[in-house]
Formats: sequence, C-alpha cells, structure tokens
Amino acid sequence: MILNSITIILSSVVILMAIITPFVNPFFRFRKANANKDIAPEDDEQSEGQTESDENHEDGDEPTKEKVTGQPITVLITAHENAAELERHLPQFLSQVYEPGFEIIVVAEKGDGETEDVLKRHIADKHLYYTFIPDSSRYMSRKKLAITLGVKAARNEWIILTDACCTPYSDNWLKTIASHCSEEHNLLIGYSNYDNEAKSYYRFERLQTSCYLLRKAMRATAFRTNGTLVAFRKSEYIEQDGYRGNLEVIRGEYDFLVNKYACKGKTEVMLEQNGWIIDDAPTKKAWRNKQMFYMHTRKHLKRRFPMRLLFNTDNLLLHLNYILIVAALAYSIVVQNWILTGAAALALIITITLRTIFGKMVINHFDEDISAWCIVPYEISTIWHKLAHQIRYWLADKYDFTSHKL
Repeated sequence: MILNSITIILSSVVILMAIITPFVNPFFRFRKANANKDIAPEDDEQSEGQTESDENHEDGDEPTKEKVTGQPITVLITAHENAAELERHLPQFLSQVYEPGFEIIVVAEKGDGETEDVLKRHIADKHLYYTFIPDSSRYMSRKKLAITLGVKAARNEWIILTDACCTPYSDNWLKTIASHCSEEHNLLIGYSNYDNEAKSYYRFERLQTSCYLLRKAMRATAFRTNGTLVAFRKSEYIEQDGYRGNLEVIRGEYDFLVNKYACKGKTEVMLEQNGWIIDDAPTKKAWRNKQMFYMHTRKHLKRRFPMRLLFNTDNLLLHLNYILIVAALAYSIVVQNWILTGAAALALIITITLRTIFGKMVINHFDEDISAWCIVPYEISTIWHKLAHQIRYWLADKYDFTSHKL
C-alpha cells in the first residue's frame, strides 16, 4: 500500500480532531477554572492578611475572619406535600454545629396536617420556627411565595435557601457555608447532587451541568444554578422586591434568584465537601418534570444565549469528532487503506481516553459514584436527552408551567 498525500491529510485531520475536541469539554474547563481559583494571586494576599490577623489576635484583637463569618445565619426550607422527607432530614439541619447561632425557618402549606405534625414534634427545638402559606394566595408560584414569607420572617441578614428533600453533608455544613458569607459577596452558590440511590445518568447530567454553571459563576456573572443550595442577603432581596417579575412561573425559584441578584465579582462559589447538600433520588417522572420546567424557565432568564451557545458548541464538536472517526474507519476498510484505519482507531482511543480522564477527575473531585465506563456514552447521549425534553415541552400544555390559568 502506497502512502499518498490524501492518506496523510485524512489521518492527520482525524488524529488532530481527536486531540483537540476533548479539551472543548465542561469537565476540562471546570478543572482548569477551579485550579486557577485555588492559586489566584489574591489568595496569597488573603493568606498574608490572615497571618497578620492571627498575630493581632495574639495581642488581644479579634481576627478579621471571625468578624466576617461570626454572624447568625438563617436556613430557609420550603415544604410542599413532602412531610416524610422533612421528617427524615430536619434533624440534620437542627443538629448543626455553629456557635454564632442560627435559625431554621420552615414554610409549609396551610392545612397540610402531616407537615404540621412533623413540625410540632420538633417544636421544643430553640432553632426551629415555622409559618404557613395562606389558602387565599392565587395566581403566583406557591414556592416563591413561601420563600418570600420566609425571608420576611428571617431575623438574620444571610439566608440559606434549600429544600425539605435535601440533607446537609455534615454537621459542619452550616459552619462551612457561613465561612464564605463575607462582606465582599451578596450571593453564594454551593454544590448539590442526588444521593447514590439515583440513577447514575441523573447524577452525571447534573454534575455536567454544574460544571458549566459553577465555572460561569467563578469567571463572570452567574447565570443560574441547578442545585438546591443558594445563600443571599435579606436586605437585597427586600430592596429589589424578591421574585417580582416572574411570580407567575411555577418553578425556577433557584434559577431566578441567581439570575436576578448575581453581580460580577460578588458571587461566591463554595465547593468544600462539608458544605455540600445531598438531594433525595428523584423518580423518573420528577426528573423529567424538572427538565421540562427548565425549558419554560430559561425563556425568562437573562444572559442565556452565551450558555446555550457554549453547550451547543461542545456537543457539535463532540459529535463531529465521532462522526469523522466512524466515517474514516468505514471508508478506510472499504478501500483497504489500513494506514487510515490505524489512524482512525488511534483517534478513537485518544478521544475516549482523554474524555474519560477529564470526566473522572471531576467525578472524583465531587466524590460521585459514577463508573468511568459510563462517561463517554453519557456524554454522547446528553444532547439526545435534551432534545427529548424539548419535544415533550413543545407538546405540553404551556399553562402547566404558569400559575396564570386565565
């Protein structure tokens, strides 16, 4: 077999694509952004400042860090027909170790007897407070109304929003989050994912989306969050009228909160393991509904175009690479060009190896129980899952996504 220029060009293109495209990858970009965040120059300045603060503390003055983080915190939990989940997770919130003090505010539906019974069983706990949404409230998202009532009832400036179906990763969860609630920030986004009872694809898809969103929050103005852990300032929420402008959209309470209040340089991304929140495994119906509700929510979010462009570009290059490899393999076998066959096989090995390495690094970073063998097929299938959700949304009654039924 003669090595001609066409074989050299095709082999070079296939291998070059295999080397380049794995780096156009949310897992690779997140690891790079997270590494840069850890070694940024300002961290050195903070370390020096901390050293000076510690020296001052030895002389009898309180260190600056204690002045910033030593503040009471409010944890706001909304409950809607999930008394069993609240019963299971509420003790983990109430048992948090945080000396400056904290309060847990639960907002539930008035008339939900099972949830009321759960709350009454913990009524003796000094940290617990609860209130109820009035039955008369109509034409607005019940959950957003519950959040607003909880914010108004809060006695502290910093409020952590989460759900009744979530549990803190550790007893130092609140302490870890509070250490990031500084004067320089107005918003904090933490990491959350489903527990290991959830299907591995659900956890993979959520982790992959988190890499897009957390990196965006680190580098520019946060777009939204797909998690259930956001901390914000009460004063700012009140001043800017909370969810005004999107109260009729049933879901998206975390998305709208981040999208509205995020400012460049003022959003803190908290990734420490002790500060994670773990969500209960969703049913297939609940997971699909969450994806479909986001299809409706995103139409109302600012700064959505760059994120969609990035996601679509990643998937275009991912599929283009695999199509090129398969085409080269098929063509080379037909014409018996074994050099090109070898180049295509090598390109496939390079692609799978790099993508698996990048994915597994992030999976290990977040202690997710997802097999390395699943990374490549899950990456390929993501865009097709998104397309299926989009089709279901197109076919759905749009009144299902809004509280305005008129």
